[in-house]
This record gives sequence, structure tokens and C-alpha cells, in this order.
Amino acid sequence: EEFEFWNQLKDDIRYMKFLLDDISLFSHGEELNIVPMDLREFAYDVKDTLLAEFLQRHIVLIVKLDESYPTFYGDPIRLKQACINLLKNAMESITGRGKIILKIFVQEKKLLIAVKDNGCGMTEQQQATMWEQGISGFGSSGLGLAFVKQTVEAMDGSVISESQPGKGTRFIIFLPEVVNHGTKDYDTFH
Repeated sequence: EEFEFWNQLKDDIRYMKFLLDDISLFSHGEELNIVPMDLREFAYDVKDTLLAEFLQRHIVLIVKLDESYPTFYGDPIRLKQACINLLKNAMESITGRGKIILKIFVQEKKLLIAVKDNGCGMTEQQQATMWEQGISGFGSSGLGLAFVKQTVEAMDGSVISESQPGKGTRFIIFLPEVVNHGTKDYDTFH
């Protein structure tokens, strides 16, 4: 009862059960569970899931969100895991204190989710193989980035990365067609 993250831990255990069931279905080619998503709520849920790990590692997570978003339809469980995988890779690339930015914004009627870190970065060789299952530069299972790509492509999106050794990495997920897109001009993620 004195554990500060007890409620979050219970929520995460429930989430893991849904995720494991969902990944099993997904790996067998089942349909996505596309529903309307509250993107602000989604971003804070992702942050809260990893908050204890960020605090333990002395890494600052900056979440940049807009005041409001047009209606977006996606698979929240798979998209959450894709974001968690990108954030965990970012954490693992940082030695000592560091900073990671998670930004969710709309540009040209597409939803963009960007994760940027100030970690060790990747070589061209690492970038060439990073999407393959079983490949990991940071000692994890090597399934994380393959899952990200599979999830994003299943939602008719794409994912790109930019990285330089010693200068960090940036991943951007592009997801298609946002409903009721406003006229606000969004800056690119820097």
C-alpha cells in the first residue's frame, strides 16, 4: 500500500494481459481493433506506464501535445506498445542522465508521433538492420522495432528514423488521414 506506483502497476498488469492476447492474435494475421482515440489521454497513459523507469534511470521525458486534436481512429493497444518500444529503445541508448521527447501532432492531414533522444545514436549499419526481428543494439530481445514497423504498417502508416552516432536518434510514425483536420499550421518536429 505504501508503494508509490501501485495503481499504475495494477493498470500495467491489466494492459500486459490485453497486450499478450492482442500480440498473439496480431501475429496470426487477425484484424486490428480500430476505435476513436483520445490522443492526449493516450500520450499520458504511455508516459505513466514508463514513469517509474524514467525516474529510476534519471531520464527526463518531455511530452509535447497540442491543446486539441481532430478525431483519430487507431488501435490503441498496439499503438501504445509501439510507442513504448520506441521509448524503451531511446532509454537504452542513453548512458547517465538524458532527455527524451515524445511529440504527437498533426501535419498535412496525417498524425505524427515522434520520439527523439539524446542517446548514443546508431551507425549506418545498425540503421540498415534495425527493423529485422532478433536485431537489437542495446541488449534487448530485438523484437521491439520489428513490432513497431509491423504495427504501423498494419495501420496503413509508415515509420522513419534519423540517427547519427553520438547525436541521438529520432523516430517518426506517420499515420494516415485524420478526420476533421483543422487549418492550424504545425511545425515539423525538431
